[in-house]
Amino acid sequence: MLKWLPKYYVGAGVKKASRIQTKLNDGKFVPGVYLLTLPANPDNILDLVPAMNLVSKHSYDRCPLIIGMASDKDEALELCRKLVMKVYKETGGFCIRDYVLNR
Repeated sequence: MLKWLPKYYVGAGVKKASRIQTKLNDGKFVPGVYLLTLPANPDNILDLVPAMNLVSKHSYDRCPLIIGMASDKDEALELCRKLVMKVYKETGGFCIRDYVLNR
């Protein structure tokens, strides 16, 4: 099972996020959806993962905490931008990991 932030961010274009979450947890193919995750590399701020990459069992097992879902790549980038700006305005920094885990 994938690890999800309890109150993950959802892009405006995502319809039926809970249904998509269930499909992804079951290992089913969900085209077009992008996930925002905490970065695997500590030098990065966020990672964007196409949901179709999770069909591979290797990727599925190694997927970090999912903090957001978007309907396409452009929306995922916009969701990242909004999240980074929100964290910066509220904390004066870019430590997204601490922000999302402690909200």
